[in-house]
Amino acid sequence: MDRQLLEPSQMDGHLTYRFDSAARSVALLPARCKLGRHTLGHSQFRAVVHDGEAHISCLACATDGADHFWRLASTSPAPASAELSDERYDELALRRTQMALSQAGLHGA
Repeated sequence: MDRQLLEPSQMDGHLTYRFDSAARSVALLPARCKLGRHTLGHSQFRAVVHDGEAHISCLACATDGADHFWRLASTSPAPASAELSDERYDELALRRTQMALSQAGLHGA
């Protein structure tokens, strides 16, 4: 197995939050897996906030050894709840796709 696939990923961005009507924090998690293959609302995933990082792992992608989890910096205490957000992480996903395409162009040339 390719060792690069097993190395931890770089930090992908920051975990974002909103507050509900009772002023409790709600973490907004990416709605799609990091690889863009699965909608997390329809796939199994695991989200863990620990030591200033949130890891959101798509369990369907985890089986192929790929870099399958989002790493998001978290500067707030663990939230009271979480929900999926279609829009909050679109820019991060787009940036990852653009980087992958540019790297493929460099390696394919």
